[in-house]
Amino acid sequence: MPFMVVVCLILSACDKDDVLLSETMVWSYEILTPDNVKFLGSTGAEGTPKYSFEANGKQGDMIMTCENFFSLNPISGDSYTYDCGWAMLRVDANQVKIHFPQYVSDAQSAYEEIRISANDGEKTVYTIICLSRNFKDEGHTDPEPETLPEEAKFKMIMNDFTPLMHLDSPLPAPLDLITFRITDVNGEYSPIDFPEFTHYYDSIVWSADNFPHTFRVYENRVTAEGVEKHISTQWSSHFFKSGTIKSHLKGYRDGKAQYETSHNMTIYERDFLGLQWGIIVMQKPENLTAYCLLDRDYEYKVYDIVATNDAPYSQIIPMNHKLLSDADFLPATEKAVKTLMKNNVGGGEDGKGKENLFKCLPEKGVEAEWYWENETTRMLMLHRLSDGTDGPAQEKYYLHIEPK
Repeated sequence: MPFMVVVCLILSACDKDDVLLSETMVWSYEILTPDNVKFLGSTGAEGTPKYSFEANGKQGDMIMTCENFFSLNPISGDSYTYDCGWAMLRVDANQVKIHFPQYVSDAQSAYEEIRISANDGEKTVYTIICLSRNFKDEGHTDPEPETLPEEAKFKMIMNDFTPLMHLDSPLPAPLDLITFRITDVNGEYSPIDFPEFTHYYDSIVWSADNFPHTFRVYENRVTAEGVEKHISTQWSSHFFKSGTIKSHLKGYRDGKAQYETSHNMTIYERDFLGLQWGIIVMQKPENLTAYCLLDRDYEYKVYDIVATNDAPYSQIIPMNHKLLSDADFLPATEKAVKTLMKNNVGGGEDGKGKENLFKCLPEKGVEAEWYWENETTRMLMLHRLSDGTDGPAQEKYYLHIEPK
C-alpha cells in the first residue's frame, strides 16, 4: 500500500508538470556583462511572458535558459539565429544566447521584440524577449578618413540587379533584387578571403537615410568560444519604394566610426513598383518573396502577372516572416499593405463600390477595403475572410492589382 501511494503521488506530480509545461515557458537568465546590460522586468507570467532587457552602446552578453522546455524552435523560418544589427540572438537547445556588439548609432535608442517558441505536442507556447539599447551617452566620433592608410579604405558599389519577372529593363525598380558589393578603395573585389581593409575594423555596417534598420557586412568579435569573423562581400535586397536612396558603409573600431563611404542610388517606378503591364507570364509563374535588409518589419509575396480570360492581374500578399500568431498576423497584414501604399501611391480611398472596376477579383471570400490608382494601375486592398480552416486561405489583408 505505501508503494502504491508513492506511485500515485509521482503520477499526480507528472500530470501537474504537464499542465504547467503547456501553459507557459519558465526562464532564468544570466547577465555576463552587468555593467552594460540590465534586466528591466517581466510581465505576463500566464500565457505569453515578456522579458525586458536594456543595454548601452558597449559590448554585452547574456544567456536565457528555458527551464521547462529542452528544445526551442528556430527564431525565424529555419534559422536559429537572429541579427537586428545592434543585437544578435542564437538558440542553442534550451538556451537563447544574446550578444550586444560594440555599437554606435546616430539614433539615441533602439528597440526590438523577438518571439521565442517551443512545442508541447501539438501546442506551441511563446515568450517575447524585449531588447532595447541606449546610445545617447556613448558619444559619436565623426569619421576621420584622412588618418587612415589607403589600404584601410573601402567603397560600396551596386553590382547588378535582377528585374521582377526577368523584364528587359535598364533601370532598377523597387521590387527588383539589387545586389551590392564592398570593394577596396580602388574597386578591387575579393569574393572569398577577408580583404586587407577588414583588419582595421571590428565591424562594417550598411545603413541608409530614412531606413529603420542596419545590416552588418563585416564583424570581428571575441566570444567564449574564441574569435569569430564574418563578412558578406556581396549582399542583395529589395526596396519597397522608389526614389533616390543614400546608403552608408561605416567601419567601426572600439565602438567609434573610423571610416565612412556613401553611395547614391535611384530606384525608378514602372507602372506600379516593379510591375509592368503588357508582359504576362501565364506559364509557370515565379512568385517572388520581396524583403528589405534595411526595413525588416515587412516582407511580401509578389505574384507574377497572370491573366484570367485575357485580363491581367497581380497580387502582393504580406508574409508572416516574424511567425506571429493568427490574432496578431491579421492587423499586421493590414498595416503592411497600407504602409506599402502610403509610401508609393498615397492615402487612397474607401474601396467599397470599387469592385466593378476590376475584372479578376475572387467571386467570394473577400471584401474590398481600400482603393488606390495611378496613371496606369488600379489597386484594391482586399480582406480575405476566414474559411474556418487552418489551411492557406487564412484570414488576411492583401493587395489586388490590375491595369486600367
